[in-house]
Amino acid sequence: MKAKKIYIFNPQNDLALATGGINYVAPPFAVQMATDLAVLPAFVAEPGSLLITDSDLDAEWLESLNATLGLDVHAVKRSELRHLTNCQLMPWGWCLDMRRRLIKWGAGSDSVPSKDAIYHLRGLSHRRISVIIHKRLVELLGRQLCPIPEELATPDDVLQFVHRYRNCYIKTPWSSSGRGIYHTIDGATPELEQWCRGALKRQGSLLCEQALDKIMDFAVEFYCDNGKAIERGFSIFNTDFHSQYTSGEVAPRDVLKSRITAQYPQFDEVVKALTQVIDELVAPHYTGWMGVDMLLFNSQSVVTDKIGIDPCVELNLRPTMGAITSMLGDNIIAQNLTASFSIEQRSSSGDPWPVHDEPVIENQRLRAGTLCLTPSSTTALYRAILEVDR
Repeated sequence: MKAKKIYIFNPQNDLALATGGINYVAPPFAVQMATDLAVLPAFVAEPGSLLITDSDLDAEWLESLNATLGLDVHAVKRSELRHLTNCQLMPWGWCLDMRRRLIKWGAGSDSVPSKDAIYHLRGLSHRRISVIIHKRLVELLGRQLCPIPEELATPDDVLQFVHRYRNCYIKTPWSSSGRGIYHTIDGATPELEQWCRGALKRQGSLLCEQALDKIMDFAVEFYCDNGKAIERGFSIFNTDFHSQYTSGEVAPRDVLKSRITAQYPQFDEVVKALTQVIDELVAPHYTGWMGVDMLLFNSQSVVTDKIGIDPCVELNLRPTMGAITSMLGDNIIAQNLTASFSIEQRSSSGDPWPVHDEPVIENQRLRAGTLCLTPSSTTALYRAILEVDR
Protein backbone atom coordinates (compact mmCIF):
# COMPACT_ATOMS: atom_id res chain seq x y z
CA MET A 1 0.00 0.00 0.00
CA LYS A 2 1.29 3.44 -0.92
CA ALA A 3 2.33 5.54 2.08
CA LYS A 4 0.11 8.51 2.94
CA LYS A 5 1.99 11.80 2.85
CA ILE A 6 1.87 14.12 5.87
CA TYR A 7 2.79 17.76 5.22
CA ILE A 8 4.12 20.28 7.74
CA PHE A 9 4.65 23.99 7.05
CA ASN A 10 7.91 25.00 8.72
CA PRO A 11 9.27 28.06 6.86
CA GLN A 12 11.80 28.59 9.65
CA ASN A 13 13.71 25.59 8.26
CA ASP A 14 15.96 27.80 6.12
CA LEU A 15 16.86 29.88 9.17
CA ALA A 16 17.53 26.74 11.23
CA LEU A 17 19.88 25.42 8.55
CA ALA A 18 22.16 28.41 9.03
CA THR A 19 22.74 27.53 12.69
CA GLY A 20 22.96 23.78 12.11
CA GLY A 21 21.78 23.16 15.68
CA ILE A 22 19.24 20.67 16.98
CA ASN A 23 17.36 23.06 19.29
CA TYR A 24 16.59 26.07 17.14
CA VAL A 25 14.58 29.00 18.51
CA ALA A 26 12.89 30.73 15.57
CA PRO A 27 12.41 34.51 15.57
CA PRO A 28 8.86 35.71 16.27
CA PHE A 29 8.08 36.59 12.64
CA ALA A 30 8.94 33.04 11.50
CA VAL A 31 6.79 31.48 14.23
CA GLN A 32 3.91 33.78 13.30
CA MET A 33 4.25 32.98 9.61
CA ALA A 34 4.34 29.23 10.28
CA THR A 35 1.13 29.55 12.30
CA ASP A 36 -0.76 31.88 9.96
CA LEU A 37 0.11 30.08 6.71
CA ALA A 38 -0.02 26.50 7.99
CA VAL A 39 -2.48 25.30 5.33
CA LEU A 40 -0.37 26.38 2.32
CA PRO A 41 1.11 22.89 1.70
CA ALA A 42 -2.41 21.74 0.80
CA PHE A 43 -1.92 23.27 -2.64
CA VAL A 44 1.09 21.10 -3.46
CA ALA A 45 -0.10 17.99 -1.62
CA GLU A 46 -1.27 14.86 -3.38
CA PRO A 47 -4.97 14.00 -3.00
CA GLY A 48 -5.53 11.99 0.15
CA SER A 49 -2.66 13.62 2.03
CA LEU A 50 -2.71 14.92 5.58
CA LEU A 51 -1.52 18.26 6.97
CA ILE A 52 -0.38 18.82 10.55
CA THR A 53 -1.99 21.75 12.36
CA ASP A 54 -3.32 22.06 15.89
CA SER A 55 -5.68 24.87 14.89
CA ASP A 56 -9.38 24.01 14.66
CA LEU A 57 -9.79 27.06 12.42
CA ASP A 58 -7.19 25.67 10.02
CA ALA A 59 -8.98 22.32 9.97
CA GLU A 60 -12.33 23.96 9.19
CA TRP A 61 -10.73 26.18 6.54
CA LEU A 62 -9.11 23.16 4.91
CA GLU A 63 -12.44 21.36 4.70
CA SER A 64 -14.00 24.43 3.09
CA LEU A 65 -11.21 24.46 0.49
CA ASN A 66 -11.81 20.77 -0.14
CA ALA A 67 -15.46 21.49 -0.81
CA THR A 68 -15.04 24.59 -2.99
CA LEU A 69 -11.85 23.73 -4.89
CA GLY A 70 -11.96 19.93 -5.00
CA LEU A 71 -8.92 19.39 -2.80
CA ASP A 72 -8.56 16.18 -0.83
CA VAL A 73 -6.25 17.13 2.03
CA HIS A 74 -7.23 16.83 5.68
CA ALA A 75 -5.88 18.22 8.95
CA VAL A 76 -4.44 16.16 11.79
CA LYS A 77 -3.14 17.32 15.13
CA ARG A 78 0.42 16.74 16.30
CA SER A 79 -0.86 14.43 19.03
CA GLU A 80 -2.33 12.11 16.38
CA LEU A 81 1.00 11.59 14.65
CA ARG A 82 2.04 8.76 16.99
CA HIS A 83 -1.06 6.78 16.00
CA LEU A 84 -0.55 7.02 12.23
CA THR A 85 1.13 4.22 10.29
CA ASN A 86 2.42 3.80 6.74
CA CYS A 87 3.02 7.53 6.38
CA GLN A 88 5.68 9.63 4.69
CA LEU A 89 6.56 12.90 6.42
CA MET A 90 6.88 15.91 4.09
CA PRO A 91 8.02 19.03 5.98
CA TRP A 92 8.74 22.33 4.23
CA GLY A 93 12.41 21.33 4.19
CA TRP A 94 14.48 19.18 6.55
CA CYS A 95 16.71 20.35 9.39
CA LEU A 96 17.84 18.79 12.67
CA ASP A 97 15.33 20.83 14.65
CA MET A 98 12.44 19.59 12.48
CA ARG A 99 13.63 16.02 12.97
CA ARG A 100 13.74 16.53 16.74
CA ARG A 101 10.26 18.03 16.86
CA LEU A 102 8.71 15.28 14.76
CA ILE A 103 10.18 12.59 17.00
CA LYS A 104 8.92 14.52 20.04
CA TRP A 105 5.44 14.56 18.49
CA GLY A 106 5.51 10.77 18.15
CA ALA A 107 7.04 10.02 14.76
CA GLY A 108 9.19 6.90 14.75
CA SER A 109 12.90 7.39 14.21
CA ASP A 110 12.61 5.16 11.13
CA SER A 111 10.18 7.64 9.53
CA VAL A 112 12.58 10.61 9.62
CA PRO A 113 16.00 10.96 7.97
CA SER A 114 19.04 10.13 10.08
CA LYS A 115 21.14 12.96 11.45
CA ASP A 116 23.86 12.11 8.92
CA ALA A 117 21.33 12.31 6.09
CA ILE A 118 20.19 15.74 7.27
CA TYR A 119 23.81 16.92 7.53
CA HIS A 120 24.16 15.90 3.87
CA LEU A 121 20.98 17.74 2.89
CA ARG A 122 22.29 20.81 4.73
CA GLY A 123 25.42 20.61 2.59
CA LEU A 124 23.32 20.42 -0.57
CA SER A 125 21.41 23.51 0.61
CA HIS A 126 24.63 25.54 0.90
CA ARG A 127 24.79 28.20 -1.80
CA ARG A 128 28.03 26.73 -3.13
CA ILE A 129 25.83 24.09 -4.78
CA SER A 130 24.99 26.77 -7.35
CA VAL A 131 28.70 27.04 -8.24
CA ILE A 132 28.90 23.26 -8.66
CA ILE A 133 25.77 23.23 -10.82
CA HIS A 134 27.07 26.06 -13.02
CA LYS A 135 30.35 24.26 -13.65
CA ARG A 136 28.64 20.94 -14.41
CA LEU A 137 26.30 22.68 -16.87
CA VAL A 138 29.35 24.10 -18.67
CA GLU A 139 30.56 20.51 -19.14
CA LEU A 140 27.19 19.26 -20.40
CA LEU A 141 26.34 22.22 -22.65
CA GLY A 142 29.84 23.02 -23.84
CA ARG A 143 29.47 26.71 -23.00
CA GLN A 144 29.22 29.05 -20.02
CA LEU A 145 25.80 30.65 -19.76
CA CYS A 146 26.60 33.50 -17.36
CA PRO A 147 29.21 34.65 -14.82
CA ILE A 148 29.73 31.94 -12.18
CA PRO A 149 29.41 32.97 -8.51
CA GLU A 150 32.55 32.97 -6.37
CA GLU A 151 32.75 31.62 -2.83
CA LEU A 152 35.07 33.80 -0.72
CA ALA A 153 36.16 33.38 2.89
CA THR A 154 37.85 36.64 3.96
CA PRO A 155 36.59 40.22 4.22
CA ASP A 156 39.45 41.44 2.02
CA ASP A 157 38.55 39.01 -0.77
CA VAL A 158 34.89 40.02 -0.61
CA LEU A 159 35.69 43.72 -0.65
CA GLN A 160 38.06 43.25 -3.60
CA PHE A 161 35.21 41.52 -5.48
CA VAL A 162 32.90 44.43 -4.68
CA HIS A 163 35.56 46.92 -5.79
CA ARG A 164 35.96 45.03 -9.07
CA TYR A 165 32.25 44.86 -9.95
CA ARG A 166 30.61 47.48 -7.66
CA ASN A 167 27.06 46.39 -8.61
CA CYS A 168 26.88 42.93 -7.10
CA TYR A 169 25.17 40.60 -4.64
CA ILE A 170 26.85 39.22 -1.54
CA LYS A 171 25.01 36.22 -0.12
CA THR A 172 25.30 34.14 3.03
CA PRO A 173 25.54 30.36 2.45
CA TRP A 174 22.15 29.69 3.98
CA SER A 175 19.33 32.23 3.72
CA SER A 176 15.73 32.47 2.59
CA SER A 177 13.56 34.71 0.41
CA GLY A 178 16.13 37.47 0.14
CA ARG A 179 17.26 37.42 3.77
CA GLY A 180 21.01 37.15 4.04
CA ILE A 181 21.57 39.00 0.75
CA TYR A 182 23.41 42.32 0.50
CA HIS A 183 22.93 44.17 -2.79
CA THR A 184 25.51 46.88 -3.33
CA ILE A 185 25.57 49.29 -6.26
CA ASP A 186 28.14 51.79 -4.99
CA GLY A 187 31.08 49.55 -4.15
CA ALA A 188 32.44 48.89 -0.68
CA THR A 189 31.12 50.88 2.28
CA PRO A 190 31.79 50.69 6.03
CA GLU A 191 28.32 49.19 6.48
CA LEU A 192 29.05 46.46 3.92
CA GLU A 193 32.40 45.66 5.53
CA GLN A 194 30.76 45.33 8.93
CA TRP A 195 28.00 43.11 7.49
CA CYS A 196 30.56 40.89 5.74
CA ARG A 197 32.67 40.43 8.87
CA GLY A 198 29.60 39.41 10.89
CA ALA A 199 28.32 37.04 8.20
CA LEU A 200 31.73 35.41 7.74
CA LYS A 201 32.06 34.91 11.50
CA ARG A 202 28.66 33.20 11.62
CA GLN A 203 28.74 31.11 8.42
CA GLY A 204 32.35 30.89 7.26
CA SER A 205 32.09 32.11 3.67
CA LEU A 206 30.10 34.32 1.34
CA LEU A 207 28.90 33.79 -2.23
CA CYS A 208 29.61 36.79 -4.45
CA GLU A 209 27.83 37.40 -7.75
CA GLN A 210 27.96 40.08 -10.39
CA ALA A 211 24.62 41.86 -10.78
CA LEU A 212 23.05 41.19 -14.16
CA ASP A 213 20.68 43.40 -16.15
CA LYS A 214 17.67 41.33 -15.15
CA ILE A 215 14.66 40.86 -17.40
CA MET A 216 12.76 38.14 -15.56
CA ASP A 217 12.91 36.10 -12.33
CA PHE A 218 11.58 32.58 -12.71
CA ALA A 219 12.11 29.02 -11.51
CA VAL A 220 11.78 25.42 -12.56
CA GLU A 221 9.94 23.29 -10.00
CA PHE A 222 10.99 19.67 -9.56
CA TYR A 223 9.84 16.67 -7.57
CA CYS A 224 12.47 14.12 -6.56
CA ASP A 225 11.44 10.52 -5.97
CA ASN A 226 13.21 7.17 -6.21
CA GLY A 227 16.47 8.85 -7.12
CA LYS A 228 15.11 10.79 -10.10
CA ALA A 229 14.08 14.42 -10.60
CA ILE A 230 10.85 15.11 -12.48
CA GLU A 231 10.09 18.60 -13.79
CA ARG A 232 6.69 19.56 -12.39
CA GLY A 233 6.18 23.12 -13.57
CA PHE A 234 7.43 26.67 -13.81
CA SER A 235 7.03 29.85 -11.82
CA ILE A 236 7.56 33.49 -12.72
CA PHE A 237 7.85 35.81 -9.75
CA ASN A 238 8.70 39.33 -8.64
CA THR A 239 11.28 40.46 -6.09
CA ASP A 240 12.33 43.73 -4.49
CA PHE A 241 15.73 45.45 -4.53
CA HIS A 242 17.05 43.02 -1.91
CA SER A 243 15.80 39.95 -3.82
CA GLN A 244 12.96 39.28 -1.39
CA TYR A 245 9.95 37.55 -2.91
CA THR A 246 6.95 39.86 -3.36
CA SER A 247 4.50 38.05 -5.65
CA GLY A 248 4.15 35.25 -8.16
CA GLU A 249 2.35 35.03 -11.47
CA VAL A 250 -0.26 32.27 -11.72
CA ALA A 251 -1.14 30.70 -15.05
CA PRO A 252 -1.15 27.26 -16.68
CA ARG A 253 2.33 25.79 -17.12
CA ASP A 254 2.24 26.11 -20.90
CA VAL A 255 1.53 29.83 -20.64
CA LEU A 256 4.42 30.41 -18.24
CA LYS A 257 6.81 28.29 -20.27
CA SER A 258 5.92 30.11 -23.49
CA ARG A 259 6.76 33.44 -21.83
CA ILE A 260 10.23 32.13 -20.97
CA THR A 261 10.97 30.43 -24.28
CA ALA A 262 9.77 33.47 -26.24
CA GLN A 263 12.76 35.34 -24.85
CA TYR A 264 15.17 32.42 -24.50
CA PRO A 265 14.46 29.72 -27.13
CA GLN A 266 17.16 27.38 -25.79
CA PHE A 267 15.32 26.98 -22.49
CA ASP A 268 14.42 23.30 -23.05
CA GLU A 269 18.09 22.45 -23.62
CA VAL A 270 19.04 24.09 -20.32
CA VAL A 271 16.25 22.36 -18.39
CA LYS A 272 17.25 18.96 -19.80
CA ALA A 273 20.87 19.46 -18.73
CA LEU A 274 19.81 20.84 -15.34
CA THR A 275 17.59 17.79 -14.74
CA GLN A 276 20.59 15.55 -15.37
CA VAL A 277 22.67 17.51 -12.86
CA ILE A 278 19.95 17.24 -10.20
CA ASP A 279 19.71 13.51 -10.90
CA GLU A 280 23.43 13.29 -10.19
CA LEU A 281 23.75 15.57 -7.18
CA VAL A 282 20.41 15.80 -5.36
CA ALA A 283 17.79 13.20 -6.27
CA PRO A 284 19.68 10.20 -4.79
CA HIS A 285 19.56 11.89 -1.38
CA TYR A 286 16.21 13.69 -1.27
CA THR A 287 12.51 13.02 -1.77
CA GLY A 288 10.04 15.85 -2.29
CA TRP A 289 9.55 19.20 -3.97
CA MET A 290 12.50 21.42 -4.84
CA GLY A 291 12.95 24.54 -6.93
CA VAL A 292 15.78 26.07 -8.92
CA ASP A 293 15.57 29.86 -9.24
CA MET A 294 16.80 31.32 -12.54
CA LEU A 295 16.76 34.64 -14.33
CA LEU A 296 16.96 36.07 -17.83
CA PHE A 297 19.18 39.08 -18.42
CA ASN A 298 20.31 41.46 -21.12
CA SER A 299 23.69 40.17 -22.23
CA GLN A 300 26.57 42.63 -22.47
CA SER A 301 28.63 40.34 -24.70
CA VAL A 302 28.49 40.65 -28.50
CA VAL A 303 29.56 37.01 -28.89
CA THR A 304 26.58 35.56 -27.06
CA ASP A 305 22.82 35.80 -27.41
CA LYS A 306 21.33 39.21 -26.69
CA ILE A 307 19.39 37.62 -23.84
CA GLY A 308 21.26 35.35 -21.42
CA ILE A 309 20.17 32.96 -18.71
CA ASP A 310 21.44 32.35 -15.20
CA PRO A 311 20.44 28.68 -14.81
CA CYS A 312 20.92 28.49 -11.04
CA VAL A 313 20.58 31.61 -8.95
CA GLU A 314 19.55 29.45 -6.01
CA LEU A 315 18.52 25.88 -5.25
CA ASN A 316 15.74 25.41 -2.68
CA LEU A 317 15.64 21.90 -1.26
CA ARG A 318 12.01 22.16 -0.19
CA PRO A 319 8.66 23.19 -1.61
CA THR A 320 8.61 26.85 -2.61
CA MET A 321 6.04 29.54 -3.25
CA GLY A 322 6.81 28.78 -6.90
CA ALA A 323 5.60 25.22 -6.43
CA ILE A 324 2.37 26.61 -4.99
CA THR A 325 1.84 29.08 -7.85
CA SER A 326 2.60 26.36 -10.38
CA MET A 327 -0.08 24.09 -8.92
CA LEU A 328 -2.54 26.97 -8.55
CA GLY A 329 -2.11 27.75 -12.24
CA ASP A 330 -2.81 24.18 -13.27
CA ASN A 331 -5.50 23.25 -10.76
CA ILE A 332 -7.30 26.31 -9.33
CA ILE A 333 -7.45 29.11 -11.92
CA ALA A 334 -10.11 28.85 -14.61
CA GLN A 335 -8.89 28.26 -18.14
CA ASN A 336 -7.60 31.23 -20.17
CA LEU A 337 -7.12 33.35 -17.04
CA THR A 338 -4.07 34.58 -15.17
CA ALA A 339 -3.72 35.67 -11.57
CA SER A 340 -1.28 36.94 -8.94
CA PHE A 341 -0.25 35.20 -5.73
CA SER A 342 1.08 37.16 -2.77
CA ILE A 343 1.48 37.10 0.99
CA GLU A 344 -0.27 40.02 2.67
CA GLN A 345 1.00 41.31 5.99
CA ARG A 346 -0.43 43.67 8.59
CA SER A 347 1.42 45.29 11.47
CA SER A 348 -0.95 44.20 14.23
CA SER A 349 -4.09 42.15 14.70
CA GLY A 350 -6.05 45.38 15.11
CA ASP A 351 -5.23 46.64 11.63
CA PRO A 352 -7.73 45.93 8.84
CA TRP A 353 -6.82 43.64 5.97
CA PRO A 354 -6.81 45.14 2.46
CA VAL A 355 -10.22 44.96 0.80
CA HIS A 356 -10.55 42.85 -2.36
CA ASP A 357 -13.31 41.80 -4.74
CA GLU A 358 -15.25 38.72 -3.64
CA PRO A 359 -14.11 35.47 -5.31
CA VAL A 360 -16.21 33.92 -8.05
CA ILE A 361 -15.81 30.14 -8.15
CA GLU A 362 -17.41 27.97 -10.82
CA ASN A 363 -16.84 24.24 -11.25
CA GLN A 364 -14.19 24.35 -8.52
CA ARG A 365 -12.16 26.96 -10.42
CA LEU A 366 -11.56 30.61 -9.53
CA ARG A 367 -12.98 32.80 -12.30
CA ALA A 368 -12.80 36.31 -10.82
CA GLY A 369 -12.04 38.28 -7.70
CA THR A 370 -9.66 37.40 -4.89
CA LEU A 371 -9.53 34.13 -3.00
CA CYS A 372 -7.91 33.93 0.42
CA LEU A 373 -5.91 30.72 0.55
CA THR A 374 -5.34 30.84 4.31
CA PRO A 375 -7.65 31.86 7.17
CA SER A 376 -7.80 35.57 8.04
CA SER A 377 -8.03 34.91 11.76
CA THR A 378 -8.26 37.65 14.36
CA THR A 379 -4.66 37.00 15.43
CA ALA A 380 -3.12 36.40 11.98
CA LEU A 381 -0.55 38.88 10.68
CA TYR A 382 0.01 37.02 7.39
CA ARG A 383 -2.35 35.59 4.81
CA ALA A 384 -1.96 34.26 1.28
CA ILE A 385 -4.21 35.53 -1.50
CA LEU A 386 -4.87 34.64 -5.13
CA GLU A 387 -6.16 37.55 -7.21
CA VAL A 388 -7.43 37.08 -10.75
CA ASP A 389 -5.98 39.62 -13.19
CA ARG A 390 -8.55 42.03 -14.56
